[in-house]
Amino acid sequence: MNTATAPAHATPALAAPPTTLHRASVVAAITEYLVEANIEGYRPNPRKALAVRKSDRKASLRDAGAPVRDEVYYFIEDELFPEPDATCLAEGETPAAAARRLVDGVWDRLWVWNAFDFARSTSGWQAP
Repeated sequence: MNTATAPAHATPALAAPPTTLHRASVVAAITEYLVEANIEGYRPNPRKALAVRKSDRKASLRDAGAPVRDEVYYFIEDELFPEPDATCLAEGETPAAAARRLVDGVWDRLWVWNAFDFARSTSGWQAP
């Protein structure tokens, strides 16, 4: 019997989550934030957060609140971009170009650790 191949009826192993963030989704979420913050004048919103799902490391833009199960939040203003007016678009700059520039500057600092599970259980609050 050839042990190098698994039998056809074998259950595939569960895939491990990716180790880095999904860059395109991070850029898309920051682009969305820049559009919101710069429409009709510059109005940064300190309650907006970059939410990253632990399972597939894809990011989306959310309002701050209790994190959804297995998500990690990065606050856009003051955490990701602490410099004043960092998210203000320059004259003639597109939100997509500004988002790529901003993400390039913080990419090495973005990573996902174990997200806490804030779901209520019979034994209280638990970390995964």
